[in-house]
Amino acid sequence: MTEAPTTDHTTTATWWRSNRWFLLSLVVIAPAAFLVTLSAGWFSYADETVGKPVLVDSGESAEYSGATWKVTDSGSLGSDTEAGERIGLLPGTSLVVATLEVEPGATPPSCTLELEDADGARVWDPASSTDVDLSADSGAETTCASDAEGPYTLQTWFVVPDDAVTDSRLRLSDADRLPEVLLFEL
Repeated sequence: MTEAPTTDHTTTATWWRSNRWFLLSLVVIAPAAFLVTLSAGWFSYADETVGKPVLVDSGESAEYSGATWKVTDSGSLGSDTEAGERIGLLPGTSLVVATLEVEPGATPPSCTLELEDADGARVWDPASSTDVDLSADSGAETTCASDAEGPYTLQTWFVVPDDAVTDSRLRLSDADRLPEVLLFEL
């Protein structure tokens, strides 16, 4: 009869004891190495998505993405007004409207419009007909006209919390021009 092999628990304990500093350093160094590797890519990604803003003062125009852009009118109305109730704003929200004059160059521009609050922490996409019962003025576009052959009016609106109306800015970007974006003061 042969005896079953026995395990030597002292050998296992000795191995853990002799390698404890290596294992401890691995627990600290591995996450640190991962974060350092990730951080270089993160900052370039953030630059591309957040952008490098070019501030455009109220009433001024700016050249961007092969076109000239100018906010010609902007305003807001609250849900507690008669007009706000008529278009279906929810309590505690406001509608911010911006009208731009766009003069395309040789190639009509593409664009993305967003509204950001005063410190840029919150960003909203344009509202749709499911958000409010509103349509653009006659002859106005609601998106960048990629087939435009001449100047046109672009009108957009945003439904935002009441506290976001003050000092909000219209953010205009084009994927081909990132990280540069235009910020219009409203």
